[in-house]
Amino acid sequence: MSQPNLLLYSDYRMFLREYYETHKAANANFSFRYLSQKAGINSSAFYKYIMEGKRNLTKTSILKTCTALRLKDKDAEYFENLVFFNQAKTIKEKNLYFDKLTKLRGNYDKRKVREAQFAFYGEWHHSAVRELLECMRFTGDFEALAKRLTPAISPKLAEESLDLLARLGMAKKDAQGRWRQSDPVLTTDGQVDAAVVVEFQKRMLQLAIDAYDRATSGERLMSSTTFGISEETFELFRKKIRELKAELLELARLDGKPTRAFQLNMNLFPLSKGGQG
Repeated sequence: MSQPNLLLYSDYRMFLREYYETHKAANANFSFRYLSQKAGINSSAFYKYIMEGKRNLTKTSILKTCTALRLKDKDAEYFENLVFFNQAKTIKEKNLYFDKLTKLRGNYDKRKVREAQFAFYGEWHHSAVRELLECMRFTGDFEALAKRLTPAISPKLAEESLDLLARLGMAKKDAQGRWRQSDPVLTTDGQVDAAVVVEFQKRMLQLAIDAYDRATSGERLMSSTTFGISEETFELFRKKIRELKAELLELARLDGKPTRAFQLNMNLFPLSKGGQG
């Protein structure tokens, strides 16, 4: 029976779910209870709650899980660090475990966005530099590239950003010596760790606040609306927002003459608790 390749995963809960589903498909008697028994854990629903994100693994339960899944040596070490990485509370902690995961993984699958999520999504200007490659003819003038951003960054940061994009296969030099994007639109396909996305979005929201002073009213569109809706309408709103985002991404892809890099933030969040009466 083919086992899920642990080194492909950046989310241990997803790995556990696919491990469980693979074994369940091969053996109808395979169950959460059986998995708990293999790990020596006295709770038949333990792994169900873990996979659903309702509970976390501890150092002790990590070791028991490795025994149940027959993970040894490098795989066991990788799984342990992956758990700590996913459950870390701070970016500092996550970076620590991400570095360990990278070393354990070696050169495996480095081209994936998820492999460099902290490097790319750790700073706002990496995505902006990537977009600017299509907005200006860049052949190596890092001072001009750095000044083009708002707020501006240093030439050194601009150079480091391009180096990163090149290493990740997100940018390449054409036959005329101009740096271009490898693909017109970058998406994560859900592969990037949620905490990384949250930190990235927080930075972008701060830039949006700063834009009130940095950009003129004709250069920005800021709007906010408050309304009362049901849970069903909320789900419809989410669907419509996703559809709009997909449509805008397609328009960006079809734009053959971009001149500036823009950031779009869309936020929908509750201002009250649920319930009636």
